[in-house]
Amino acid sequence: MSNQNVFELFSTDPVEFNMQNLKTKLVLVLMNLIRQKGWTQAVAARELQVSQPRVSNLFRGQLDKFSIDTMMEMLVRLGYKLDVDFDPTDSAEPLVLKLKKAML
Repeated sequence: MSNQNVFELFSTDPVEFNMQNLKTKLVLVLMNLIRQKGWTQAVAARELQVSQPRVSNLFRGQLDKFSIDTMMEMLVRLGYKLDVDFDPTDSAEPLVLKLKKAML
């Protein structure tokens, strides 16, 4: 099995395939959290303050319809925050993103 990023198959632009990879991960997290809550698309739309067709687009994986900012806002509305750690001395993984439950 290859360790190749699937987006490398569709683009030679490293920025494009890395952005698509990040969007994919965010969509998967959002879908998982919505499913864990047992929400219908209508309930998820209300809680995320978006339309039901937007939630449908999310579940159909229509990445082109979402910005990373929009997905981050949805995560915040679900009660999470993104914690970013930067260590310039770590050449293998200088930037680490962690999704954490927000303290209310």
